[in-house]
Amino acid sequence: MSARAIDGRGSGPAVGDDADAVCDGAAGPIPFPLEPGSSRIAVTGGTGHLGAALIHYLVACGHPASRIRAIYLPGTTTAAVDAVAGLDLHPADLLDAEAVRRSLEGATHVFHVAGNTSFNPARSRIQWMVNVEGTRNVCEACVASGTVRRLVQTGTVNVLGIPEPPGSLGDESTSPYAAKRRLHTFASPEQALALADAVHEERAPEGWWSRLRVGYFDSKLAADELVARFVRDRGLPAVRVLPGTCFGPHDRLVGNGMYLAQVRRNGIPAYVPTAGLPLSHVMDLAEGHRLAMERGRIGERYIITGRDEDNLPLREMLDIIAQVLREQEPGRSIRPPSIPLPWQLAYGAAACIEFAARLSRKTPVLTRAAVLAGSFPSFYSSAKARRELGFVPRRTFREAVADMVADYRACGLLDASERQVDR
Repeated sequence: MSARAIDGRGSGPAVGDDADAVCDGAAGPIPFPLEPGSSRIAVTGGTGHLGAALIHYLVACGHPASRIRAIYLPGTTTAAVDAVAGLDLHPADLLDAEAVRRSLEGATHVFHVAGNTSFNPARSRIQWMVNVEGTRNVCEACVASGTVRRLVQTGTVNVLGIPEPPGSLGDESTSPYAAKRRLHTFASPEQALALADAVHEERAPEGWWSRLRVGYFDSKLAADELVARFVRDRGLPAVRVLPGTCFGPHDRLVGNGMYLAQVRRNGIPAYVPTAGLPLSHVMDLAEGHRLAMERGRIGERYIITGRDEDNLPLREMLDIIAQVLREQEPGRSIRPPSIPLPWQLAYGAAACIEFAARLSRKTPVLTRAAVLAGSFPSFYSSAKARRELGFVPRRTFREAVADMVADYRACGLLDASERQVDR
């Protein structure tokens, strides 16, 4: 295979001519190297989009697949990594503490990538359990292990809140607790940890999950605070990575690729003009995770996202998706959304859609949490990761979309009707 496989513009884990250029990382000493001959790597969520991309990337960089354990939820598809010959596939439910402990046995480096990204309110409770309790189980297993030397925990830039003024680039100091536009339920780290502990100890009030504003954001924020506490109080050697919104190959569970499928069938008639996202190529995020593992400072957080110019308004993002789809399918009529819809109206429409979905027992195509999550410009910079890790995004958002469209076409996902995580 060619170098396109490593760059994310093809499929498979093969090493191409420019492997060194992709895998070199930053110049200078590496304080905590991932050594192909001696490291044993565990990746939770190893069959999801980012986890699978990370595995493909590590194998392309020379790590033997037999020394990489892909941990995944029993019963879910492993299609994203089935092409990686010799990979150690290990089913384990993150909510089973003993299963998590066994899955990390012998690991020296752990990438905790697994997470539930749904915006379906019907999934709020299980989402919290996976994102918070699952993270707690991983942290406990790493602390108890006699082999784990470092953990990289994958969060999201959305734990940081909305940067001010609107449209400016946020960084790791951006606080969700002080934000003028509050998307999170919690007013302090203590509140987030209090609910995490109450749920863990089974003393949380009845229906606690229904009180979360945006279940994905709240659960990832609580998980972030939980890892920070493990570092402070338990000596966990952890680094936290906060990725942006990723596109690109190796997604078999249909995540952000739903944007592609919906634009392709002209299924998005309107857009929220105030919305904006930090867009990135999944293979750049994979490289950022490796750099965080090798060079990140324990206890620190690093935003890993695309180029600054790929912090884009939602309308522009959808336009680029439509352009790429037209280029790859010139005979198809594809129309990006043209109707600006204030977020308040979108929120009201989502409430009606949720109600109808409950009556019909179907998955809502739009939810209030999704509208809240995507109604304001969430732009961020990877400047700290650039300074401390040597992270430099190699690809544009347009390349990420082109790679994802080609990959989805190859595996028959361009006609997807819903994200698996929302079911």
